[in-house]
Amino acid sequence: MRIRDLLKPECINLHLEPQNKDLTIASLVKLIDKSGCLVDSERFRRAVLDRESKGTTALGEGVAIPHAKSAGVKRPALAAAVIASGTDFDSLDGKPTQLIFLIASPHQASNEHLDVLAHLSSMLIDENFRKSLIEATSVEDFLKCIDIAEGNCFDGRGEILDDTNVSAQYQEQNECTDKISTDNTQEIQEKHETTAANRSYDLVAVTACPAGLSHTYMAAEALEHKAREMGLSIKVETDGAAGNRNKLLPEEIAKAKAVIVAADRAVTMDRFVGKKLIRTGVVDGVRQPENLIKMALDPACPVYKATMQVESSSIAAKMYRHLMSGLTYILPLVATAGILSSLANFTILYGSNTALFLDSIGTNIGSLIIPVFAAFIAFSMAGRTGLVAGFTGGIVSSISNTGILGALVNGFVGGSIAFLVSTVLMRLVKGHDALLALLFYPLIGAIGTTIVAQVVVNPVCSFLDTYIYIFLTSAPAFNLAIVGAILAGMMAADMGGPFNKLAYACGVLMLANTLPNLGVVASIMGTVMLGGMVPPIAAGLASIIYKKGFSQKERELKYISVLKGLLFITEAVIPYMQVNPLLMRLTCIAGAASAGAMCMYFKAAIYAPHGGIFVIPISNNPLAYVLSLCVGVGVSTILCIIVRYYLVTKQKI
Repeated sequence: MRIRDLLKPECINLHLEPQNKDLTIASLVKLIDKSGCLVDSERFRRAVLDRESKGTTALGEGVAIPHAKSAGVKRPALAAAVIASGTDFDSLDGKPTQLIFLIASPHQASNEHLDVLAHLSSMLIDENFRKSLIEATSVEDFLKCIDIAEGNCFDGRGEILDDTNVSAQYQEQNECTDKISTDNTQEIQEKHETTAANRSYDLVAVTACPAGLSHTYMAAEALEHKAREMGLSIKVETDGAAGNRNKLLPEEIAKAKAVIVAADRAVTMDRFVGKKLIRTGVVDGVRQPENLIKMALDPACPVYKATMQVESSSIAAKMYRHLMSGLTYILPLVATAGILSSLANFTILYGSNTALFLDSIGTNIGSLIIPVFAAFIAFSMAGRTGLVAGFTGGIVSSISNTGILGALVNGFVGGSIAFLVSTVLMRLVKGHDALLALLFYPLIGAIGTTIVAQVVVNPVCSFLDTYIYIFLTSAPAFNLAIVGAILAGMMAADMGGPFNKLAYACGVLMLANTLPNLGVVASIMGTVMLGGMVPPIAAGLASIIYKKGFSQKERELKYISVLKGLLFITEAVIPYMQVNPLLMRLTCIAGAASAGAMCMYFKAAIYAPHGGIFVIPISNNPLAYVLSLCVGVGVSTILCIIVRYYLVTKQKI
């Protein structure tokens, strides 16, 4: 497959008018839509804008490569546009962007076309190639420049194909590009010959971007090109959408002088322990390859250690990641303890030996929740050295009755102390790693965590935990309804986004706080679950009742959406959010908030963190819970139908 197979003549505009970034992207999406490669152009456009919101794809030198994977793409395609006077595309160098390629990829992208896109990204590093594209006067010349630079103007014997159709004005330009391509080929061949004879490199590198498309390969090409200019050998592993290519071998890493990791997502780092290493974003790999190479070869370059946290992110993001780590590990415990304790209270079993046995197991599992939660927060922060400190913090929280809030804070305290202890002792005491890891790290971490917890954390958290419990058990029903409406509305606000995750975390933590006892505090979990169930059920029912207001694809998903909603899979509503997302989102929030308010009003608790309709029987008030669900679904369904009717009458869908 060639670039020409993805870039059709009708998808090229050499005279695009300057406009803002969003309109420019919309124009390029329309170009791709002409080729018939999109099934939902609006969905793809939003995917591109969402990718741009995470970081500009205009890397400077007048070039931008916006891209996205989307279910709205039927098959891979390219669009290209030239804006002679340039446009503002939020370029990293602050200069106008003149040449834009839009990459459309389906979710299940084949490796073959991704290799082509990687080749295009690498080619755009060359200044002469960029200039030839910007100065092209016809679509034919534009495509011919790509063919020549790509090396497709040669037949199987290496002879140049017939070039008579190329305009005389650009013959010289094409010959120049041809020479560049030939020189590059010779350089690559020489490099491969050297590698085959002796697999050692001055530098090794890894590049990766979130989408795994253009930036991954542009950074790799920039590093390779700059290393050749500096007389250095380098091997770059590209961890892109096409998979892990040019994978670094252990012996290559061992022989290299230094490592460069230019990545905006997680890559395997343990293999680089003991090597000088520079970690940065993928954009720096494209923009500053020379600086990265010099920094990596500098004698002062830090040596990577297993305990180093080289990933750069904000403190808030790191704390959120550690919190989610702890939450992930307690979910099975919370579910098991809650369900077993609930089964023990069923009328049919109540008072029997079976009930006592189930309740005993549930109670004992529930007593582990707080220590395990704190332990794995600390584990996320400091690795295995943090487990004992975190577990100790959790036990102290249980003894002092500070609840899940105390466990949360003590988990962070334990992780911080363990990290500091291991870092300091590692530098002060050499050659006794086993003794330190088995004795001093856990002992000092446990003692330090206990002191801080008892003196600072527990008094404050005990007061707050008691206040929260009193509020949830004795507050007026109206106040509780407001809390329920807010939490359930958050669940429906962004479908898997930060508000959704925050609300769900509140539900799970409150449920964990009430176990092993079964209290009304768990109504928070019930409220949160309703907030996630209502939107997909309502959207599916609305598409069944009012077929005219929904596309064929949306109607095909109606039963799946209802079923997933009943199972508490909120993301099933996302396909319905592509048409006027704001209004559709408001309908979901309204229905979810109604259900949440009723649930909290009746104090209908759920004692499992997931399960949907399957865990309703273990609620303390199943009838009230089902009624709340029906009311929420009814409100959201009616509003959804009204919104779609409005959009149909206004001819907006």
